[in-house]
Amino acid sequence: MNRSLIVASLLVASFLLASSIALVPYFSGNNVVFAQGKEDQGKVKHVTLIASEKEVQVAPDNALHPGGVTYNAMVFNGTIPGPVISIDQGDTLNITLKNEGQTIHSMDFHAGFGPDKANSGSVKPGESKTWTLKGVNPGVFFYHCSGDSLNGIWEHIANGMYGGIVVHPSTEEKAKEFYLVFGELYNNADKGVFVGTNGTGSFDVGKLLSDQPDLVLTNGMAHKYVPAVGQVNKLVINKDAELFKVKPGELTRWYVVNAGPNDGVSFHIISGMINVRDGSNTANNALGTQDRNDETWWIPPGSASVIESTFPDPGIYVGVDHSMKDVVKGAAFAIVAMENSTATDHPTGTCVAPKGSESVVCTEQSASASGSESKSGSQSGSQSKSGSEDSQNASESKSGSQSEITQNATMLNTSSSSNMTGNGTMMTGNMSGNMTGMGGNSTMGK
Repeated sequence: MNRSLIVASLLVASFLLASSIALVPYFSGNNVVFAQGKEDQGKVKHVTLIASEKEVQVAPDNALHPGGVTYNAMVFNGTIPGPVISIDQGDTLNITLKNEGQTIHSMDFHAGFGPDKANSGSVKPGESKTWTLKGVNPGVFFYHCSGDSLNGIWEHIANGMYGGIVVHPSTEEKAKEFYLVFGELYNNADKGVFVGTNGTGSFDVGKLLSDQPDLVLTNGMAHKYVPAVGQVNKLVINKDAELFKVKPGELTRWYVVNAGPNDGVSFHIISGMINVRDGSNTANNALGTQDRNDETWWIPPGSASVIESTFPDPGIYVGVDHSMKDVVKGAAFAIVAMENSTATDHPTGTCVAPKGSESVVCTEQSASASGSESKSGSQSGSQSKSGSEDSQNASESKSGSQSEITQNATMLNTSSSSNMTGNGTMMTGNMSGNMTGMGGNSTMGK
């Protein structure tokens, strides 16, 4: 065969092969990466995250931690964790990261699909950056600081720079929703359980590398939602503990984030069953169903899961990381099922802006829209705005069918706000409490 003909044939074949490869995404059902720039932006929302360093209280004063524990943390918007950010699937989120700290910070959104959407890049002290991500896939996703483009990422995550973003699917069922984040703390001043600390601690890289966390924080504090353990021999754990409140039989949805940075979470609700709704369905318009009517679900470090559950009877339920060492270190929380629970009686900072909300952070009004109303029609125990948002500037402008929402999700650090409707005592595998509105003493075991 003529040599020139062979060369020409090879060139044509190469061109056709390259063209077919380039066009595959447009003819397949899994072309979300290539379609992002061509799809409707939906609502365009804005969030500002402020990176800084701050001394925070990470354990209450109790027998486990005499005098309490304070720590030199790194934070987004003043809190561990950072605020939960909520958008609908198809929305466009503009994110501004302002560095008001003394070191380089950055941002990595696991919901971002593509390097320029997930990562901010390094932001020096005094600088700010803005970038955009699209809510392509529904679910709950981890976000965190990446240090100086991964240099020091381990320290920044361990120091508290993390949070969650919720992308509501278009077919989502209404539920009462909660934000719950677990994270480990490696403290050079912590001398161990029942001993306490000598002053305010800082990050200990040796403990990180040997996988020896001193505390497991639940929304920024060890045992933040645990009043006490024991019934015969009662041990007070947190006199200012808030409890999660639900109505018997109502659907609840828990956006559970595991910041790690090292260990997984064996998520379990004592006396309850859970449905795990991770990923998406084939049509990518609803959450996928990973697990139904199960007892415990493993959430790896740097991941998040959507957990749905109903609580059939009035009484006390207990959520834990079922690794017992982590329970001792702080990974537990109490839930009370009571008829007079309202749509807005979330513990401070745990409310999630529902599907269709104009705001990226939860407000009293949006919380009411997401859950069931009180039978009496009252909204007692509503979430304090000052506890969940330091400043909130929501303005809406419309151009055609597209609306643009601006939201400053700056949040206060609240370590000991008490918004309980009663007092409770918890024990391992059993919780007994005298809760206002429950009609007396309730004991539940498993």
